[in-house]
Amino acid sequence: NLPSREERAEIGRRARAIYEPMREQLEKDYWGEYLTINVDNGDYAVAPEHMEAVRIMRAKYPGELFFTFRIGYRAVFHFRGLGATDGKRPQGAKQ
Repeated sequence: NLPSREERAEIGRRARAIYEPMREQLEKDYWGEYLTINVDNGDYAVAPEHMEAVRIMRAKYPGELFFTFRIGYRAVFHFRGLGATDGKRPQGAKQ
């Protein structure tokens, strides 16, 4: 069963609340990589590929729901070459 629209919105809110306090450091260290968060306990994985981060979390927490961010971007994916970043890579962030 997939979560309802309201449940998905709540998962997103909880994930952002976990992400925000560490966002600046993650953007500096892992710009463009993927962060997958278990919103129930705050544990997370960072990996260069989306599915790699998800696989790490699924191995640790089978059957649970996760939320994924692309670090430094407003969206995990974008279409037609339209970037979802604000174009402002933090000073000192990896290339």
